[in-house]
Amino acid sequence: MASYQFSYDSKGCRKVFKTYRHQEKIIKKTIEKQLTRQMDTDFAKVKLATRIEVEGNKCYECRVNPPQLPPVRVAFIRDENQVKIVYLTTNIVKADFTHDLEHFLGGK
Repeated sequence: MASYQFSYDSKGCRKVFKTYRHQEKIIKKTIEKQLTRQMDTDFAKVKLATRIEVEGNKCYECRVNPPQLPPVRVAFIRDENQVKIVYLTTNIVKADFTHDLEHFLGGK
């Protein structure tokens, strides 16, 4: 099992972390645990989030279900053992998520 360094884009994650500020640690822990598992199993449940490259990397997405909280959809990039959470939302409908993500990336 590899060790990954996680970072979070403050602008892309702000809305969820502000809404659930008291559960931020739980959300981060759940995301990191799920993404580590996904990367160790060669992205079994991970899809390409958008064709737009982020910082020269492909952007992937997956759904994460934190305990006692609504599910979140996570967009992230990976460069070796560095994982950056680019965008986080409770809108889990794939088409809406992709639209919102591309709007966010275009506005950066």
